[in-house]
Amino acid sequence: MSHSDKVKLYELILEHVSGTVFVTDAKGRIVYVNEAAAIALGCPVKQLLKMDIYELEKKGMTSGAVSIGVLDSKLPMAQNVHYFDGKENIVMGEPVFGEGGELEYVVVYGQKKNVLSERIQSLEKKNTIITQTLNKLVMEQNSDTNIIVSSPSTQKCIEMATLAAEHDSAVMLYGETGSGKDVFASYIHRHSLRKDKMFMAVNCAAIPKELMESELFGYEKGAFTGAAREGKIGLFQLADGGTLFLDEIGELDLAMQSKLLRVLESGEIRKVGGSENIKVDVRIIAATNRDLRHMIVQGTFREDLYYRLSVIPINVPPLRERKEDIEGLVLNFMNNLNRKYSTNKQFSQTAIEAFGSYSWPGNVRELRNVVERLYVITKNDVITERQVYDKLGLDNDTSRAYRSEENSRSLRVRSDGTLKAETEAFQRELILKSLSETGGNVDKSAEALDVSRSGLYKKMDALGIKKKY
Repeated sequence: MSHSDKVKLYELILEHVSGTVFVTDAKGRIVYVNEAAAIALGCPVKQLLKMDIYELEKKGMTSGAVSIGVLDSKLPMAQNVHYFDGKENIVMGEPVFGEGGELEYVVVYGQKKNVLSERIQSLEKKNTIITQTLNKLVMEQNSDTNIIVSSPSTQKCIEMATLAAEHDSAVMLYGETGSGKDVFASYIHRHSLRKDKMFMAVNCAAIPKELMESELFGYEKGAFTGAAREGKIGLFQLADGGTLFLDEIGELDLAMQSKLLRVLESGEIRKVGGSENIKVDVRIIAATNRDLRHMIVQGTFREDLYYRLSVIPINVPPLRERKEDIEGLVLNFMNNLNRKYSTNKQFSQTAIEAFGSYSWPGNVRELRNVVERLYVITKNDVITERQVYDKLGLDNDTSRAYRSEENSRSLRVRSDGTLKAETEAFQRELILKSLSETGGNVDKSAEALDVSRSGLYKKMDALGIKKKY
């Protein structure tokens, strides 16, 4: 390739670079400007090549010229530059030295700030998607997400979940805290046509109501005080084409419920501070441990949203109603721990049977925690029946701190009370006992009962427990 051909090729490349390219010599004379830079400066290329950088700044065609800073310091620089029309570029200047070490040229290249912002947002989205995908792969490889199916009630749930997975209809999972609603949500997604897309889970009770809209829908830059400088992509956009799992849906306030309903009906979101609607294709699975029908009567949950979400309702039974699953769950949790830590600890058969004598108010989550606790504190490879009873606060015959299934049933249902009233009485007794044991420390009680602090306060209010604690 001849020298002239090389020059033409280089000029072709520079003209098609995404951004501005501006070159001066050691005295500040302009020796090259691509068309993008000429447009930004508002001056034809031919005219610019007759000028120097100092003249440009003097005429107000640019403010804060990087070239001058590099000429003075002979060091690389980067800064914002404002042009005559008020537009702003982020530009970088690089000094180019000759063989003798003398400064020969200054090369400045830049990009519009909004273009960089869009690219940053795109990278942030890709990074979030990569992170979520890795989490998804870890989740699928972790057999804790496998559903142990031994009891008839769990089998019925699996059959409903499998049917739900075949369609895009909204699913509402009902069940007590810790019963495994998140595992069923994951199961539905993994067996659906969206299984190769994102599964995004959000706990509505864990996000302050002031931030919920921005978490779900994202926000534009400068939307509110404390917002990320370049804005944020919401969970609906990240889950586009996949599944969004809204856990603890009953914790949303009415204003947020209204906005969620609008999105579900229109298939469009609008970022906080934004003016344009964005199309999204997201399958919704929701879950709650609350009585939404009762909340509708109380005016704290929208009836139209309830019907929109409860197209396919699935009741996940508590662990005390599917005790046939306990052995499989215990073995599964222990196998996971052995695999993770390269050990070979086991429960004796009588120890496994001992797990069935407890009512498991914390459900599967509590069972997993107890198995892990026994794994950690037991030095021997075989965990005995006695160790299980001690950890559960039981003896071999009757319950001490807690009731066995038979005794807890007699506590929950008495001849003079409804199931609801007796359930509330049991919950009240359990909370008061925990508060007493922790010296009235709500944080510690919430941790022991495996609920959030705000959730415990709400339950205390509902049960008439004074907040003197």
